[in-house]
Amino acid sequence: MSLPPAYSATAAPQLSDSVYELYKPGVESLLDVVFFHGLQLSHTYVAHLSTWRSRGSQKEVWPMTWLPEEFPGARILSVKYDACIITSAEHGRLDLYCTAESLMQDLISAKVGQHPWRPVILVGHSYGGLVIKQLCLHAHLSQSLHLSKEQMAGFLNCVKGIFFYGTPHHGMSSFLSPNGAHLKDASPLVDYVKLLCAESARLHQNFDALRLSYKWSIAGVGESRPTTFLIIEAGSKNVVAVSSEMVVDEASARYGDFTVELEDHVSLCQPESRTSNTYLRLTAFIQSIDFNKVKRRRLLDNFQTVPKMAMSLHSHLFVEVQNILRTAPAVGLCGMGGIGKTTLAKLLFNELCAEFEYTCFVPGFMLKGDYQELERGVYSLMHHHGTQIAGTGKNKKWKSTALRMKTLLLVLEDIDNDNHIELLQNISSVNDCANSRYIVTSRDRDILNSSGARVFDVKLLNQKSSKELFMSYAFPYPTQPSPSLTEWVDKIVVKCDGLPLTLEVMGKYLQRKVSESIWKQCLDALDEADNVIRLDERLWAKLRVSYDRLGSQEKEIFLDAASFFNNSRWSLREAKSSWRVLYGLEDLRWQTLVDMSLVYDVDEKDRIQMHEQLRSLGIRLASGWGTCGRCRTWTKKNVPSRFNSSNFDESISERQIYSSESGPCTSSTGMETHIEEVLALRLEDSMSLNSRNICQMKKLQYLDSEKEMVLDAEGGKLPKNLVLLRWRGEVDSFHDLVDRGLAGRLAVLDLKVPLTCLPTTVSDFRNLEVLKFQGCLFQCLPETFVRLPRLRHLIFSNCGRLSSLPEAFGRLSQLQSFELHCCCNLEVLPDSFVQLPRLQTLIIDDVDKLQRLPEGFGNLSQLQSLLISYGQSMSELPECFGRLARLRDLLLDHMFSLQALPDSFGQLPQLSHLTMVACRIIRDLPESFGHLANLTVLHIRDCRSLEALPNSFGALRSLQYLRVSDCFALTDLPSSFGQLTSLQDLIIEVPHFTSVPDSIRQLPSLQRMVLTLPYLETPCSWLPSMDNLDKYNIYRVLFGQPSSSALVHFKTVFSVENGVFHFKECDTSVHVYTTLQSVNLQYGPSGIFSDQPVQ
Repeated sequence: MSLPPAYSATAAPQLSDSVYELYKPGVESLLDVVFFHGLQLSHTYVAHLSTWRSRGSQKEVWPMTWLPEEFPGARILSVKYDACIITSAEHGRLDLYCTAESLMQDLISAKVGQHPWRPVILVGHSYGGLVIKQLCLHAHLSQSLHLSKEQMAGFLNCVKGIFFYGTPHHGMSSFLSPNGAHLKDASPLVDYVKLLCAESARLHQNFDALRLSYKWSIAGVGESRPTTFLIIEAGSKNVVAVSSEMVVDEASARYGDFTVELEDHVSLCQPESRTSNTYLRLTAFIQSIDFNKVKRRRLLDNFQTVPKMAMSLHSHLFVEVQNILRTAPAVGLCGMGGIGKTTLAKLLFNELCAEFEYTCFVPGFMLKGDYQELERGVYSLMHHHGTQIAGTGKNKKWKSTALRMKTLLLVLEDIDNDNHIELLQNISSVNDCANSRYIVTSRDRDILNSSGARVFDVKLLNQKSSKELFMSYAFPYPTQPSPSLTEWVDKIVVKCDGLPLTLEVMGKYLQRKVSESIWKQCLDALDEADNVIRLDERLWAKLRVSYDRLGSQEKEIFLDAASFFNNSRWSLREAKSSWRVLYGLEDLRWQTLVDMSLVYDVDEKDRIQMHEQLRSLGIRLASGWGTCGRCRTWTKKNVPSRFNSSNFDESISERQIYSSESGPCTSSTGMETHIEEVLALRLEDSMSLNSRNICQMKKLQYLDSEKEMVLDAEGGKLPKNLVLLRWRGEVDSFHDLVDRGLAGRLAVLDLKVPLTCLPTTVSDFRNLEVLKFQGCLFQCLPETFVRLPRLRHLIFSNCGRLSSLPEAFGRLSQLQSFELHCCCNLEVLPDSFVQLPRLQTLIIDDVDKLQRLPEGFGNLSQLQSLLISYGQSMSELPECFGRLARLRDLLLDHMFSLQALPDSFGQLPQLSHLTMVACRIIRDLPESFGHLANLTVLHIRDCRSLEALPNSFGALRSLQYLRVSDCFALTDLPSSFGQLTSLQDLIIEVPHFTSVPDSIRQLPSLQRMVLTLPYLETPCSWLPSMDNLDKYNIYRVLFGQPSSSALVHFKTVFSVENGVFHFKECDTSVHVYTTLQSVNLQYGPSGIFSDQPVQ
């Protein structure tokens, strides 16, 4: 409890709704001290000041006047919140949870706990101590919609200590009810605190576990004298009794470093002078947990130098790694060169080093030589309490055994071999201390995994941070770019692709450069990996380190990926199929590139991607690292500009050479490329090459032709080394591809040609894994088609004449995915289709005449994804459908004739995502629907005849996302709806809903709700009863006739009428709606409407 408000108090600047700044140092503050007041006997606007008023003659607000003299580098803050014990229309209505939630947002808004090097100390009196506890627990557990996890974690990491004045950690003997008398109109907050006291063990246990996790220091003082209360007669101001009570006894207040003082509950936090023990205890506490650490950190001679902006740019990563180190003894920072691994390691070292007896930061260039040299190098850099051992004269006597059972912080930069791992493990073994911590960095994930460290991927900077870093180098404050350069700033920042090294190198060079042509050429240099402005030394050589560590075959794969496959039409799956033929062990070799941070780890069905600078580097390496001695890949960008097919002479084809800059030239320059040496060609319409030219590329492995050409007898033979072919145009017959020697190596074939038939020799393509037909004119496939032993992925697109598949189609034993698009004459799948043993993905799109799936369809035991779209003739799914034991994703789209789902549908054990769109004659779902135990996402749209959801619907205990829209026959939800315990997102956009079940209030996990129910007969009646509704994010609620009383539990309102929410025929008092949360409502002629789309 705190005193009634003083008749005057010193003003303090307000930083946010609840946070006031009592003192701010003239320079950047070293720490934040935040004060939390206790309960108030009556409402006051200055509890954040009057609570901390001294009892001396001056009656100063001592945190504002005394503390700054003791700690001039500290920022002193005090928070204010509703803590009145008397209930009124405006006050005494909040509870502890709401107080903590609101304060957390305000504290972070005031930048408390948002600078990793600025510690935070919390000070609470009585109820204020409970607020601190709830605040910390809220930050730890909250899934706030307004604050990021990084902000929450940042706050908890910055808290270093908490000081309690008379806080009831374990309950209290009498609280606000002296001698059994009760205050009139006692606030619910009082009842809440009483309940808290009754269950204080649980609150204290949860908080104490959090305190141990974060190693917070705890101290406090407690009262030894009773507090005098005046009991006022109800309805008057007459004092009817005087009572003295011990508000918080010693047993309840004792926690951490605790002492009992000769004070009562009120005077405990109101010292009489600067020599009062209650004041001295706090100042000693602050100094012990903070300034010793700051002072020690400043004295360390192994403090690592980092760029000025490093902490602000990497603060979120810093917090994440710091959290990992709370429980994990070792962390490995992984990422490509220049991404900031070393910078992050230095930041962590600087922050943590003061907490360890021994510290050692070993840069990468010191990790050279044999094991003995490595060990000597590490121990030569060892520091004891911040002083280098080698410099003390004790180095000769010092042995590694001195580390045993001592706290050690060790950083090893850029480890890349087994000796480094052995060194780390041996030091850890000798040290044998659970509180020691190890940080290692590497470009090689496999090395980090071998070390046993917890691997953390250092992420690229986002666009905002990238521009901020670049601008700090290119335009140091207060300079700004001229308007003519603004465009180039954005282009270069985008090209740097979030890599700090590139942003720094380019920013430093372009500082004070005002010529637009220089900026443009720098952009070109980045794209071409050119060696201008010493970029070889400053950038490209550093990025090339990982490439140089690869084996010869892995280097080839990287060059293929960078110069041909990267961000192209081809997926990783198709690239791997090609690499299997060319290099072998394609999965292992690709994983090596991923582990070395040279490429991004993508799914096999996705396109290959890598960082922009690595792509540029790879293209340059593919061109012979600046010598143009071997043009690996020809594209529109680098094909010889003077190539002229009209003067082609086969007699000189063996001697014909081309320069990427000057066209045909002689071989004496050393800068030329034989046309034979081309390994990959991406041919576009604007390029002058024709089929005759292509046939001269004897070593060609990849041919991707967008240009339509004719392959005939006059054009010659396609190179026999092709493993990937995409051809557009005409081929005399499929025999041309077989007979010309391609069958042996071709792994990927994509044809858009008017083929009228496939020969029986198609089975000669023994290595073919990916086959795509588009616009072909054949009606059927030869029976030998099923003899393709490696075929894994098969696609037919716009093959309008295809009417059947081979009867033995099920013999394609390796087939994993099969797609049919716009094959309008295909009427039936062969019975053997259900025998495909490895089929995982099936897409049937716009196959109008297909009437049914084959009997035994449920035998496709490996099928995981099924899409049937515009199957307008399909009226039913087979009853065995429920036997698809691995089916996870199902999309039924525009199935106009589908009458119902089979009764066995609920037997799909792995189904997690179901989408039904425009299944317009389905009237109900089977009762077994509720048995879909793993269904997490359900979207039903435009199912116009659907009249009801099954009663078993509430049994979908895993359902997290539900969207039902444009189902015009649906009028309500089942009564079991409230049993959806995992539901987080609820979107109902159904025009004819007349009621919503009361059970909706029971949804415990709901986070987002969007309701568009214009004809609801009893709108919102269930909303006020929903527990903790203020935590929900209600994006839109659309009702025909809303009532104001139904909306009082929401938090914020966004309205078109100047931020004030109004209802027709309702009370328009603003305060009624002050607790709305995220409702966006607008008026229409017949009620309320919202025109915001739902995501």
